Amino acid sequence: MRSAILLTLVGATVVALQQADSDVLPGATTVVARAGTDAAPSRIADLDDPVARLQARLATGELSLTYDSLRGYLPALLEALEIPASSQTLVFSRTSLQTDRIAPWTPRALYFNDEVYVGWVQESPFLEIASIDPVAGAVFYTLSQTDPETARFTRETTTCLMCHESRSVTGGVPGLIVRSVLVDRLGYPITNVHQGGTNDRTPIEDRWGGWYVTGTHGDMAHAGNVYAPDLSHEVSDKARYLQAVDFAAGGNVDALEDRFYVDAYLTPHSDLVALMVLTHQAQLHNLITLLHEETTEALELEATVTRTRGGESEGEGHMPTTIARVEGPAERLVRALLFVKEAPLDGPVSGTSSFAVDFAARGPWSMEGRSLRELDLETRLFRYPLSFLVYTEAFDALPTLAKEVVARRLVAVLSGEDRSEVFRHLNAEDRATTLDILRDTKPELLRMGR
Repeated sequence: MRSAILLTLVGATVVALQQADSDVLPGATTVVARAGTDAAPSRIADLDDPVARLQARLATGELSLTYDSLRGYLPALLEALEIPASSQTLVFSRTSLQTDRIAPWTPRALYFNDEVYVGWVQESPFLEIASIDPVAGAVFYTLSQTDPETARFTRETTTCLMCHESRSVTGGVPGLIVRSVLVDRLGYPITNVHQGGTNDRTPIEDRWGGWYVTGTHGDMAHAGNVYAPDLSHEVSDKARYLQAVDFAAGGNVDALEDRFYVDAYLTPHSDLVALMVLTHQAQLHNLITLLHEETTEALELEATVTRTRGGESEGEGHMPTTIARVEGPAERLVRALLFVKEAPLDGPVSGTSSFAVDFAARGPWSMEGRSLRELDLETRLFRYPLSFLVYTEAFDALPTLAKEVVARRLVAVLSGEDRSEVFRHLNAEDRATTLDILRDTKPELLRMGR
């Protein structure tokens, strides 16, 4: 069954483009904005995610954001957070609080790097941001687009976390959500067709409905670029209706000019490769946060038990119950890092923007010039089967016990000590080469795993 994929990255709302008149767009003006002093600095100051650090720089005057009359603070914010415009993806499904602004003719734009996600829509009063804090996980912000003089970040909590702290999708931690829906001709969801979160294991044919997708992929199908001709309330038997939808019509699209006014956006692309990377890292961020939280709680419980015994432990090291509680989420993370059960590609795929080149250029590289960011795009997403997210601040901030468990498992698998069936997709060359890359680019992780 093919399905429609909807990514809900920022929790406050998802806002969409109003169809813009062409005579409004030319001739942008800019204003340099100072930092807002009333943008909840006391709450943001307790965090250490990229947006919190940016807010601190704005507050001291070290940096200012330029306001653009066409897109507000978007271009300046992306530059300040080092998010490439080539990461742009476009979603037209209406699945947020501000559904009146989303439609197939006014899609929402998403931009991202390893640790920050930004949502933008024309005519919206704010930008939406999900920023990964090394300890807290996904932190949600809005940046007002209504004041060209003052850049105001506001941290969003309850409104976003009602969805973005879902036990069934994010594991009960603040996280990012990828869901599967079929949408009608106005962008309203008809039915959920992919239960749970969408990740690397989701077949390509079940991804990206409700999204625009630009790129080539041969005979392989996906569910992007298509919406149902009927309205949601007109569909009674949704399962049967879904089976009848022809998703093949949305394949191998290299331009979107005939679908909506692309000049309103930073680029005319909704890059296929960017969508693949986005799907991968959204799940990994959640798993890293989950492991951090579970380990912290296990260690706190262990400390409490030790105090009740007068400060005496059962022996050297951690309690068996503590280790057992950490090993479960650690193994889930290890398997995701190593792309266990990744949905295969049936042939070469390519995007239409410079995203693939921009992404791979970030490194780091081994002495032989290899990198975990190298893309394969013929049989799988990456050339080497270990996620680049091992280089992120969130991974580095894992409690020592958690990193030790993950490191031992990675070393056991990549060294060939663990040849269990679940890792059968890793051949000897993949294991050895990936281990060499880690040895050169993250030696401290290998040392922890010995």
